[in-house]
Amino acid sequence: MAALALDRGAVVEMQTGEGKTLTATMPVALQALAGRGAHVLTFNDYLARRDAEWMGPIYHLLGLSVGTVQQGMDPAARRRAYAADVTYVTAKEAGFDHLRDQLVERPADLVHRPRAFALVDEADSLLIDEARVPLVIAGQVAREAGAGSQLAPLMASLMPGLHYTTDEYRRDVELTDAGLERVERALGGGSLYAPGRGAVLAEVNCALHAQVLLQRDVDYIVRDGRIAIVDEFTGRVMPDRHWPDGLQGALEAKEGLARRPDGQVLASMTLQRFLRGYGRLCGMTGTARDAAGELRTFYGLDVVVIPTHRPLRRLDHPDVVFTHREAKEEAVADEVARTHATGRPVLVGTLTVEESERLGAMLRARGVPCQVLNAKEDEHEARIVAAAGAAGAVTIATNMAGRGTDIRLGDGTPGSAERVAALGGLYVIGTNRHESRRIDLQLRGRAGRQGDPGDTRLFISLDDDLLVRYGIRRLIPPRHLPPPGAGSREPEGGSREPGADLLDHPIVRREIARAQRIIEGQNFEIRRTLARYASTLEEQYALVMERRAALVSGDEVPDVWARASDARASLVAAVGESATDDAERAVTRAHLDRLWREHLAAGADLREGIHLVRLGGQDPLQKFVAELKAGFARLAEALDEAVLSSLDGVRTAGGRIEIEGVDLKGPSSTWTYLVNDDPFKEQVLLSLIGGGGRTMAVYAATVMPGLFLLWTVVQAFARRRPSRKP
Repeated sequence: MAALALDRGAVVEMQTGEGKTLTATMPVALQALAGRGAHVLTFNDYLARRDAEWMGPIYHLLGLSVGTVQQGMDPAARRRAYAADVTYVTAKEAGFDHLRDQLVERPADLVHRPRAFALVDEADSLLIDEARVPLVIAGQVAREAGAGSQLAPLMASLMPGLHYTTDEYRRDVELTDAGLERVERALGGGSLYAPGRGAVLAEVNCALHAQVLLQRDVDYIVRDGRIAIVDEFTGRVMPDRHWPDGLQGALEAKEGLARRPDGQVLASMTLQRFLRGYGRLCGMTGTARDAAGELRTFYGLDVVVIPTHRPLRRLDHPDVVFTHREAKEEAVADEVARTHATGRPVLVGTLTVEESERLGAMLRARGVPCQVLNAKEDEHEARIVAAAGAAGAVTIATNMAGRGTDIRLGDGTPGSAERVAALGGLYVIGTNRHESRRIDLQLRGRAGRQGDPGDTRLFISLDDDLLVRYGIRRLIPPRHLPPPGAGSREPEGGSREPGADLLDHPIVRREIARAQRIIEGQNFEIRRTLARYASTLEEQYALVMERRAALVSGDEVPDVWARASDARASLVAAVGESATDDAERAVTRAHLDRLWREHLAAGADLREGIHLVRLGGQDPLQKFVAELKAGFARLAEALDEAVLSSLDGVRTAGGRIEIEGVDLKGPSSTWTYLVNDDPFKEQVLLSLIGGGGRTMAVYAATVMPGLFLLWTVVQAFARRRPSRKP
């Protein structure tokens, strides 16, 4: 059933252990036999390598070749992998290779062939959660020395409340008057808001944000002398991702790490745009139903829910809600210790690296041995997960255990699975709710595979990050909450009354679930809005790359130099018609690359500041699209002028053309990265426009040009700085 649905271009929902990896071979083989190549896009390199090895014999039996793309492979190896009938590759690596193909100078340097068919594994994550993440290729440029190394210790010395304040959700931080005065004094005096100090102001804000709001072992880890961002959805390290607008450099300064080189963006494309470029697309996941609306809106894909092979026996228990985090974690540790004493395996899913290690320490203090699987141990993931269903196993994991893993009961010895099943199967405990219910369901889905018994339960508290950030406490009727101060800390002179921290009422759980649905709706609107902003630039990119490909292949007939007929005629006489046309194509390609980079940078600056026009009564999206189209029209005009002017720098020697003043080779060094969500831009925006409500809107209508210029200047100085990946 699933194979038929996939072949018809649907996203299928199949539960854990139901055979998604095997099912994929049927539609993939059918498409590959047509000779156009088929891609299986996976979530990480480990899954791409594992699935290609597992399923390879099936394809080989059908006379099909199988290739695998991994990080660090050279272009020749990538070219061979994509030339195979079936290619297993992560979505981001396939996207990066596509972007690199847009920068080649010869057709022989291409690694991709036309993208005919893709089957997306973990489809809801790649098609929705990761879809708006831009893939970026950058080239190295020179950088002026900044104040980052000086600012990091300065920000570390500031005191909360006195020198800076944060909002109630800790998504914004702002210097107080005392803090501003101290920073200005430390930097040699003078207002940070004075003309010409935009770059310093941007660095100060980045350094403050990095120091106060970004936490080590929660938002990122430090590994091998580099910052590695931890993905909140999966708990996995995202080694090629970085924060934009100087935050990455500020974090490197905060942690005392060597600063990575800056770069200019050469090409950028979202995963959504890349995936929509396939001729045929389908996908599979364990949690597609909740994403059906978005999958249909953005990709035109329907969702088909496949019934389980055997009836589902897993019991999903109601949430257990506590007043504060300490009580929740104590309850989790007690529950794990109690369950472990029976010999039943337990998997605990945490939100952060810090929380996983804290719970691990609490369990060891209770004499419970456990394995901690988090972003620091991802290379050992397969080994640890394979043992998570053994009798007596206790595994503490970040969300990285939620996708692409299959936890079987027992340790593989005869009868062990039956013995664990008799104990009740795997017990899965989650310590947080997430912004998307799909993430919670992925964790629950680790238990109860193929009709096995199992239980799941979420332990949450009102001061969990998600609940605090969205003000969930305010949605719960006061009569169901403890009095202010009650149950929040250990009472003096004795122990707490049992259950004093527990909020055991259906209304509490219902309000938390309702808030989660509201958050999911908000995130959908955010993704839809971002798609609207990105669509115009991505359409322009497609047009530019189409022309560039024609230039590289020689299909475009050049005609600009013909306007200077005498000069062109002398070149033709010296080197011939073909060499003259090739030279004009090379010059046109070089100028097209340069002008596109400039247009891309201008579009990024425009996008970051366009919200300001709302204060003047204009629609930001309409203004953004109009400005972008006007800039693209100017690009076309500037291209012809640049190509024509380059004719003056063309010389002939020994029957060959030499071109002066045009960089035909492009950057000597390039690298790739992904732009992480930017929680910082709203803070800078607010610092520029301040408060004032309606009065401010009226005022902005008259001062908008100045505000917009100031924003653009700040953005130009705080341009995205990629972390290098050779």
